[in-house]
Amino acid sequence: MKKRIVFITDCADVAYNELRGVILDNIKSDEIIIEPVVLVAPFSIINGNFVLRLMAEAYPESTIFSVILNPSKERPARLIGKTKKKGIYFMGANTGVFTWLFRDFGIEELYELNDPGFFPFGGKYVHAPAVAQIATGKPLKDMGHPFDIEKVVKIDITGGVIVHIDNFGLMKFTGELRGLKEGDKLEVNINGKILKAVYAERMMSRETYILPSSAPLGELVDLA
Repeated sequence: MKKRIVFITDCADVAYNELRGVILDNIKSDEIIIEPVVLVAPFSIINGNFVLRLMAEAYPESTIFSVILNPSKERPARLIGKTKKKGIYFMGANTGVFTWLFRDFGIEELYELNDPGFFPFGGKYVHAPAVAQIATGKPLKDMGHPFDIEKVVKIDITGGVIVHIDNFGLMKFTGELRGLKEGDKLEVNINGKILKAVYAERMMSRETYILPSSAPLGELVDLA
């Protein structure tokens, strides 16, 4: 079975091509597929959590996810590992971005990548080469040392927090809406600004609406 590599990152410009180029330069195999970049909101660990969890649900077993998204002033540990569910490989900084993935998919292996020191673009000089090694079958234990699961940074996202906005302006948020019927009126609070919304079963039936989500987390809102 072909192995897939997925970059989840806020590097939206030529940086992604640098990441992809490093992988291709390190792997000479048609059995490795580098998927299109999955973009997240700049420096948003909340959005990164949602996107990673969504992609983990969608992609097949043994997919390798490299999360390059780090708003931290300090340089956090670089984590590599594998989940219990679906055997998904992951790599990224210990910033809390793995909270939902670990909660729902569990942890089979967890290591801190051996520290090569600081690089101006760690994604290119550290993450991409390490991902290439994972893709070619190098044991994770040979790439780092065991990391204490109690030191994994976790984030707590309360109900109603917006975790994603797509290109249509549709917003995903945490929590559930129960007992609603077509046409029910609701209010949505965006940083103190109250917006009116109407519950609808079909996305295109109203200009401003709330409807059930097709994603594994939260609800879908259009506040256009």
